[in-house]
Amino acid sequence: MKRFIAIDIGGTAIKFAVLDDKAAIVFHHSVATPKGQADIRIPEAVYSIIDRMLVLFEGIRGVGISTAGVVDPASGEILYAGETMPSYAGTNLKQLVERRYSLPVFVENDVNAAALGEHWKGAAQGCDHFFCVALGTGIGGALFSVGRLVTGHSNRVGEIGHALYDKMTGTTYEQRASMSALMKQAARELPSFEGGGSELFELARAGDEACLGLIDRWTEQIARGLAEIVLTVDPSIIVIGGAVSEQKDFLLDRINAHMNEYLPSGFSKTELRAAALGNRAALLGAAYPYYIEHLERDHHDNRTCS
Repeated sequence: MKRFIAIDIGGTAIKFAVLDDKAAIVFHHSVATPKGQADIRIPEAVYSIIDRMLVLFEGIRGVGISTAGVVDPASGEILYAGETMPSYAGTNLKQLVERRYSLPVFVENDVNAAALGEHWKGAAQGCDHFFCVALGTGIGGALFSVGRLVTGHSNRVGEIGHALYDKMTGTTYEQRASMSALMKQAARELPSFEGGGSELFELARAGDEACLGLIDRWTEQIARGLAEIVLTVDPSIIVIGGAVSEQKDFLLDRINAHMNEYLPSGFSKTELRAAALGNRAALLGAAYPYYIEHLERDHHDNRTCS
């Protein structure tokens, strides 16, 4: 049986999985992302994962890596990384892993990979022009159009977290509309609150006025950025990813209400959808090139030889 390793490198955790020849996940686990010396310690963590999977599973045919940072998917090099991963830029995971294991390796930005996963098996199946937004510690985006990711001249399409800079407050879009921004605001305004994002939404769902007000102001900030996406690329769908997507209509209804404040009446034809795959989206997206290119090529070769 042919199997494939998928690895998703985030600022907090490295998730990894093994998929079978039908793209079903047969093993799934995670480890903490090492801190400091990212150019050395992250490749070492990836080696440790692959070594373990090669012992546990036979028939490994390739490795797909989804990672934070701006990625050149052709070369596999990290072109830019934020403050959470100092020294990560310049790391070439494709080259390092291919040399060590003699396996084909695909490397893609994490939000791009999530968009591929949602297109393949999630909320954007059958949609040929959509935008994926990941709300987490920061905010990232990915544009999928005409059957492929649109990456731009320097692989920076979708880096929307840096957009909408406000000179008065000195903040960017992600500094106002990310999950970390919401939790920082909760810490300032709700001194008695203890918990994470899911607890905050649970209180809001139960009718806590302070929590509802906080989330309402936060979703307005999200809507402002999404309205700019609608005006710029006119996607048929915007897929909202990240753990907060589990809030589904409770979240989407509030964002939609504010979208109308930033767009002309009746203008938008874009539908908002919550991501369907959760933390599996980027893992499936990391594996996507292998299944689409290699397995289809194998199928073609087998038909040709028969």
